Amino acid sequence: MRPIAVGPRLLALCAATALLQPGLVQAEPTAAQKTPASGTSNDSSAISEVDSCNQAQSRIPQNATVTAMRVSTAIKGEHSTFTCRVKWSLSPSARPTYRPILFSRSA
Repeated sequence: MRPIAVGPRLLALCAATALLQPGLVQAEPTAAQKTPASGTSNDSSAISEVDSCNQAQSRIPQNATVTAMRVSTAIKGEHSTFTCRVKWSLSPSARPTYRPILFSRSA
């Protein structure tokens, strides 16, 4: 039986495999990777207000509270653009908006 030749490709493969093992490398998330405590999500749609707000809401964190929502319409000739802005917060003391939210995440 021939011995296995250890070349640079095999070493690179072994190193990459070792990094993929769970628990071996755990880096602290950087500031850019951490979820902010509040924010704004915007989306525009040529279809409808419902579509733009649904898309904007789909981009907020799962357990966020919607604190404000605004829909605007821009009309140019025969074309319309609907824009929805959703403000959200992760704070447990955030006051929710009592305006109707068009769709929930499960819709």
